[in-house]
Amino acid sequence: MLLPPMSIRFTSDDHSLMHGVADLILAVGQNSFIDKLTYLLRSAASFDDYVMLMYHPSSAPIVLDASFANSDESVWNRYIKGAYMLSPFYEFCMQGKSGFISLKEIAPEDFYTSAYYEDYFKPSRLVYLLSLGRTETLSSFNNRVMAKLKALSPILEAAVKLDDQQRHAERHPQPASHAELKQQLLNYGQDKLTAREQDVMQLLIRGYSSKEAAQVLSISPETERVHRKNIYAKLEVVSQKELLSQLFDDIFAAIAA
Repeated sequence: MLLPPMSIRFTSDDHSLMHGVADLILAVGQNSFIDKLTYLLRSAASFDDYVMLMYHPSSAPIVLDASFANSDESVWNRYIKGAYMLSPFYEFCMQGKSGFISLKEIAPEDFYTSAYYEDYFKPSRLVYLLSLGRTETLSSFNNRVMAKLKALSPILEAAVKLDDQQRHAERHPQPASHAELKQQLLNYGQDKLTAREQDVMQLLIRGYSSKEAAQVLSISPETERVHRKNIYAKLEVVSQKELLSQLFDDIFAAIAA
């Protein structure tokens, strides 16, 4: 039985993507890898801000490349110093997950109104893997672009891992400082807060709503809100933003001492 010949048509965008994939594979382990990776991503989606991070469970993130199109560098340095631990992207990675994901798919309900979002995420609408962003001058990523990025995800993930194995084997994590930072964050306020108030605070600083936090902790939203009020009073702050700022100031000072 003979089958009719198949006609496969590729658009100019498809050709650019295929050439980009081929160039990326050839660049694995080479100094040009990041440039080829950026070119491939731009073939799939336009963006005006990007950060390439390597997260590790026992060390601070390694910055491979960044554009800082619309970022306060002091805020970025604060993020790398320790604020990354509250990032939905960091938690996503630490759960062993990977791939392209939008912030809204993994962020808590109140994240977009949280002090953490205001300080560290508001300038860009980010897409995870290499943290592509569009500043307020561009519209957010649409479903078509997201679908294209998700389709490329297995190729990009494999290439990044292989390149890392070949070029960054000498990079060793610093488990002591990272572990200390993590412990400081988890224990913050323990001299003033009850154990339950500490639980509430950990969700509060990550942008969880009272309803979400109550569900996680199996308490009523009313009880959760009482805990929040007590947290502010005991730590002598009047807002989530002030709490977050005080928390990182105290933690960074304790680690530096």
